[in-house]
Amino acid sequence: MTPFLLLLLSVPSPQAPQVQAQKPPVLDIVELKNGDRFEGRITNQLDGYVELEIGAGAVVGVSIAQVKAIRRGTGAGAAIAPVVVPARNEWFVLHDAHGAGVGWLHATVSVASDGTTTISEEYEFANGARRYQVTSMCKADASLQPVSCYFRERISDPVLSVALLQGGPGAGQQDRIVDERIVQATCQGDHLQVVRIDRAGRRERTVDCAPATTFPLLAQALARSAGGSCPSASMFDPATEELVAHSYDPARQRRVTIGGKTQQVTEIAETSLRGRNSEWLDAGLRTLRREIAGPALVAVPCSADSARRIVPGAPIASALIRDAGGQFGLWAPNPAWQAPADQPPGQITLLCEAHGASIGFSRIDHFEAGTSLPTAVDAVANWFRLLHPDLRIGNREKVVVRGRDAVRLLATGGSAAAPTRATVDVIPHRDQFLVLVCRAPAMAWEELAPDFAFLLRSVELEPQAVAPVLQGPLAERERQPRKARPVAAPPEPRPPVRQTPKVLPPNVRIVDDDAPVRRDTASAPRD
Repeated sequence: MTPFLLLLLSVPSPQAPQVQAQKPPVLDIVELKNGDRFEGRITNQLDGYVELEIGAGAVVGVSIAQVKAIRRGTGAGAAIAPVVVPARNEWFVLHDAHGAGVGWLHATVSVASDGTTTISEEYEFANGARRYQVTSMCKADASLQPVSCYFRERISDPVLSVALLQGGPGAGQQDRIVDERIVQATCQGDHLQVVRIDRAGRRERTVDCAPATTFPLLAQALARSAGGSCPSASMFDPATEELVAHSYDPARQRRVTIGGKTQQVTEIAETSLRGRNSEWLDAGLRTLRREIAGPALVAVPCSADSARRIVPGAPIASALIRDAGGQFGLWAPNPAWQAPADQPPGQITLLCEAHGASIGFSRIDHFEAGTSLPTAVDAVANWFRLLHPDLRIGNREKVVVRGRDAVRLLATGGSAAAPTRATVDVIPHRDQFLVLVCRAPAMAWEELAPDFAFLLRSVELEPQAVAPVLQGPLAERERQPRKARPVAAPPEPRPPVRQTPKVLPPNVRIVDDDAPVRRDTASAPRD
């Protein structure tokens, strides 16, 4: 037995959690002016804002302007209703930024007879010839308090077997492990006992943490089940082996069109230092799509058999849409937005069928060299008034787009029965200007506002971002005829190192878990 395997066998197992019965807490009451009444535990109260925990991990935030009365410690004294995390067993195909299938994901939640909950994710994906295999797991006690977490990552390259070199039987490919590590953390009061095992050996350390510290997998499961917001909280992420800040927005309903069918979905959005990811759930809390690393790696539900048999001929739509000249591009905010085929050079259009909204991104290149930003903004404002005489431009404000100073115009108008809102961003671009127009019915603006805000964080302004120039051996390999290499997500929302397809993959629809995957759309890159 190799020393490394001996190290793997020596990983300590978490002790069984000791759960003690607790007295029901005294609850607080928040009454709203509209008659609604919340009973729970006030966790935060600032000027103009109060937060109330109404369940384990479920937090409601209310503006003081809506509050009629706050009465601390006057509740019935009953215990806060616990959040129930239902059992789960879902399979997904992972798609890269260009829509190609590059791997699979298996997500499970199981509850033991003593109430211990185990949440796990196992996934595998390819980045070129290199293969990544990851297992992530955490355990919580019967009251959904964190107990331990576990993370294992293996990176391997294919190598030719000896049998193949000799031409004998059993010829084929094997994997050569490039790197491997295991991280396990166990909660012990006010600290975590962390064990790391890799080829350098076994190391242990103690990490001081607050009593409320949890794990990302557990927080994600609670957010999915409770639907409440989770303000920025400290979590130990075994993947990075450090305490990180994560937050979850309140679950929100939105209307989307998928495969020609308009339906209501619940969106759960997670924010961390590594970016922002969202998940769409149907009425039965089944995942319709999930972002693993923004648009660069997106999970689409499928059956177990389909997940392990990735079919290159069944791609989803590309998340990165570039103009025909390859000078700039947009990441589609999510599958609700579709790009029409055959778009003219210098122009990108995205349409949201469910709400009749649109996003237009175009290059204005008729200005004289050295034209100032204010002059360009005035010209764009005149152009916009001619194209949309029903909209009136009101305020203008300074914004920063990917580190560049830009100007935003705010427009409102439309008919009394169907009021419309729009924003027009004028962005300097290589001695000329780009114009980003977001337009939607006023009644849908609040729902689509996060999509529009995402565009400013992720818009690509340089050719290198939408079609990287290959150099060295990669450039030589690119000239040779070959099949498209599946490429997984880089840490940042940049397209993988390969040529972007000139024609977007055909749209297909999402199917049930027991049927092969035909389509969902990758979306939303990270900051």
